[in-house]
Amino acid sequence: MYPYGLKRNPYHSSPTPRFSDSAILGGERHKEAKGAILSCMDDVCSKMALSEKDLRVVTIIQDVGSGKTHLALHMQTVEEMSAKSVISYVDFSQISPRSKAVILSSILDGFREDDLDALRSTLIGLIMASRHDREKAKLIKKLFKHGLLSEIKGESLEDKIGMLLQKRIKIRDETTLNELLGKNFTDLEKALMYYVLNDEMKDWASSIGSLGEMLELLASIISLNQKLLNKVTIFEFDEFDSEGESMEFIKAIINFVLPSSMILLIMTPASYDEIRKKNISLYDRLEKANYKIDLAGSNTFSEINDIVLEYMRSGNPTGEFNLESEHDLSTKIKIIYDEFPDFRNVRSMINILYHATELAGKSDSGSIDEQALDETIKTAFPGLRIKGSIMSVPVSDFMKIRRMSKDIHELEVRVKNAVQDLVQCTEGESSLSSLDPSEGTAELVDVMYRDSQGDKVAVSVALANEKSSKIHQGITKSQFPEQVNKVLILSDRLGQYDAQKEVGPQVKNVNIDDSKLIDLIYFSSKYRNSQISDEDLKRASMLAKSIELP
Repeated sequence: MYPYGLKRNPYHSSPTPRFSDSAILGGERHKEAKGAILSCMDDVCSKMALSEKDLRVVTIIQDVGSGKTHLALHMQTVEEMSAKSVISYVDFSQISPRSKAVILSSILDGFREDDLDALRSTLIGLIMASRHDREKAKLIKKLFKHGLLSEIKGESLEDKIGMLLQKRIKIRDETTLNELLGKNFTDLEKALMYYVLNDEMKDWASSIGSLGEMLELLASIISLNQKLLNKVTIFEFDEFDSEGESMEFIKAIINFVLPSSMILLIMTPASYDEIRKKNISLYDRLEKANYKIDLAGSNTFSEINDIVLEYMRSGNPTGEFNLESEHDLSTKIKIIYDEFPDFRNVRSMINILYHATELAGKSDSGSIDEQALDETIKTAFPGLRIKGSIMSVPVSDFMKIRRMSKDIHELEVRVKNAVQDLVQCTEGESSLSSLDPSEGTAELVDVMYRDSQGDKVAVSVALANEKSSKIHQGITKSQFPEQVNKVLILSDRLGQYDAQKEVGPQVKNVNIDDSKLIDLIYFSSKYRNSQISDEDLKRASMLAKSIELP
């Protein structure tokens, strides 16, 4: 059993999304893009009845891993979309060579088999609707070679139609088919229907040599989808770039102005800029696209978090993944997002959640815990470390410390104890000096010790606002004990404490960022549990120097 009562892992590990996963769509930017595409499609549908040439162009531009391909595949799963359109999806990164003929072949391959089956069935229905006409009935029997011999064998006309739809037989009488179709279709549309019925459209199209004929073929496909299915045709061109004859082909489609249809061009900013440099006329047309969708912001935490949670919600119909679970998982995702730049895109975060879900399932964990994420990073991403960590803090400990350190006063106490432990470990217990509670500034001093030169050092950990204010006043008034030679202020507010030019101890302000705070607390935990290794001692010495403990 997977965590949260899941019966399967809702995430995928493929570098590119699978069609089966694309039904899930999260993220406000992606949902806005989806709305824009649906709006464009509705606009095209409203013009379809007018039989106008009304091609719409949509560009989707953003960096790799931002969910562009997922969005394109998702549109094919949207019922509102599939009810009104036939979609051909083409991945230009899979086309080689980039010749016009190969691009056309890829477009024909891009249509889903369900849509082609619907076209065949509708066409058969159109033909059979005229069977009550005696002359047409004869033509139908001739088309399917249904004569006396067939009846003797017990084969009905419906059986032969079924075998044709199942691709078990073919019809080889194009003349009779043309006669049955009459004057409602052009010669090219009739030829197209003949090859569609026989599942030979791609082979036939491979014989087309000129660009003009290719465009006429695409126009005929669009026309048949309108006449037979009452649907518009949408071409999704993923990973579109400037290679080979790609630009000339797309430019020709736009200039030709296909019947009511729509093309989606999915690009990276780099490929879009290459098009600008190599083909300014195509670039100009793309700049004037009906809809220009920029997925900028799709790699922000809020966007990635919503996408990750949407996967989990969709895979958990039992309801065990509740609001509390969402908040808990979001907190962990935020830590990963903040600390690992490599995971600041949709694709990478989905990958790490896939592995973490698998590991949590194998350990029968009820949730995706820190251990699952830690093991994922160690196993799937060996060598990856928390940025800036001197103590090489494991992700699981890092997350626990971050979550336990929300109370600033508690954090201040823990860091104070950690500094004391660090001095004790690196300088020796004898170097520590007891704090004198009679001193007026005792509340400002957290640790007192003598360094290797014999100077007395007072350390103040200033994280909470109240403590910061008191220390600032203490410095400016030189209120630290006279025997103190140096004052070391550890703060996350760089440059806040500036001593006045007056007689008093030497004051040094040291900034400790989040990574050092985590290092200190992690070290202290290991030290107090007697888990310090020789390697840890070396790292502890480096940590002491990093916060300028003399």
